[in-house]
Amino acid sequence: MTSLVEQINELVEHIELHLGDDMDIAVLAKRMQLSPWHFQRTFKSLVGDTLGGYVRGRRLSYAANQLLETDIGILEIALDTGFNSHEAFSRSFKTYFGLSPKVFRVQKPKVLLQEKPVLTQELVTHLRQGIALNPAIVSRPATLLVGFQTQIPSPFMFQESYCDLLEAPWMQLLDRLHEIPNKVEDTYLGLTISDSGLFTEEEVTYLSAMKVTSFERIPDGMVTYELSEQMVAIFEVEEVSEDSVNKTMDYIYGYWLPNSEYQRAEGQDYELFEGLKNFTLPDMTSKYVIPVKPRQK
Repeated sequence: MTSLVEQINELVEHIELHLGDDMDIAVLAKRMQLSPWHFQRTFKSLVGDTLGGYVRGRRLSYAANQLLETDIGILEIALDTGFNSHEAFSRSFKTYFGLSPKVFRVQKPKVLLQEKPVLTQELVTHLRQGIALNPAIVSRPATLLVGFQTQIPSPFMFQESYCDLLEAPWMQLLDRLHEIPNKVEDTYLGLTISDSGLFTEEEVTYLSAMKVTSFERIPDGMVTYELSEQMVAIFEVEEVSEDSVNKTMDYIYGYWLPNSEYQRAEGQDYELFEGLKNFTLPDMTSKYVIPVKPRQK
């Protein structure tokens, strides 16, 4: 059986040979027998960048090398690296390197180009160092949620932090908790939803929500969402911060899933806050929940 590391290495080689081609995430995920979310999360955990960010960096690094080492025309380089026009290439290149392709070729600056990663099993094992997460595997009943949503940059299309964008829906929810009937006290969830299921949109929906027992009398401006009954793995997050949550996700997708008796099932990942009475506590903890099913032999 081909290991996860071998599969990702094969994918990296495929990308190298097809830098000018479109990368269809659905096709790549199916090739690895993973859901689009699982595939992209695993790629980011092992490679250290989103698929979109990695491909963009490799294309522009290849283009920069061509500008420095050859006399090939800028338009030809642009087309060879997957850009449809001179303008689109120049804009992206300047954003990445701080110089237009023309000026870059003339000045020949010393820049650090993005190299192809070399992935080993030792790297995968390294992901778990300092982390000892033994998740609880439970059958979660159907869960009803009520809350507020906002649009955020897709986590698999952009590297920028979006934590600041999450404050508004959470503040809205906390300010209007008293309006929500049938709520389960002190139980909150935060989850990201992709309309396509691929997370390839420029923007996806983030939902800050409270667990409720029914959808009766939903307050104006709030939305509803239902999580179906499902087996899930629940991981403790010792400190609620962007860094700690990302490290937990890297551990889950880069180490725990490939080495566990489970595989990711269809459904939503989410962050769970239970028994939480004060969102301002510095030592606030949470749980990270993923849908799972027994691994097929």
